[in-house]
Amino acid sequence: MVKTVRSRAVKPAARPVPAARPFWAGLVTAFLLGLAVAFLVGSWTGPDATEQRIAELEREEADRDAAQLGPLSDQARQTRDRLAPVLAAMAQAPTAEAVNGWRDVVAEVAATYEQSPSAGNGINIARTGMRTAVQQLAAAVKTCELAFGGAEADRAALLALAQEQRMLAVRTWSVAAVQLDVLNIEAGRGHVHVQLSGDGDTGGLTVDGAPEGR
Repeated sequence: MVKTVRSRAVKPAARPVPAARPFWAGLVTAFLLGLAVAFLVGSWTGPDATEQRIAELEREEADRDAAQLGPLSDQARQTRDRLAPVLAAMAQAPTAEAVNGWRDVVAEVAATYEQSPSAGNGINIARTGMRTAVQQLAAAVKTCELAFGGAEADRAALLALAQEQRMLAVRTWSVAAVQLDVLNIEAGRGHVHVQLSGDGDTGGLTVDGAPEGR
């Protein structure tokens, strides 16, 4: 008698269950997506707050400089007119009486440069150069006073030193005057020539020959 063998059904192998993603991985993904979106939005909407603030500060500085340029140019012209006779007289043989007069004029001019309102680099360079030049000229006048108030034997050496200080004052002023000229040209105001000496005897920068105000 033949026995019938029943085949057992083969169960399919169980499929592996994928591991659950950690919670923090989802947060990182969301964060990175947020950065990408923020970058794209910023690129489409224009400059960020920092760039806008920088541009705003630059405009404020430009407006402040424009407001100060006219008064500084007028002050430079007044200084030139006040100091030109002093410089011309100092080139000659000075006297004690003349030196006293120079001292008063230079002191009055120097007082006009005591205030230094906040401004951009261009204005600051011009104003500082003018102030320094006036201070150097004041030092030259002081040296002349010492020459007439001291020993006769020292007078010639002190007067020669005063002449050197005078030349340094004119040279310093000439640099500031060129800076002021450039600022006025860039601002569309035309040339402004305020050099203290145009005869070349001090080695200072001379005017460029262009018409004033053009």
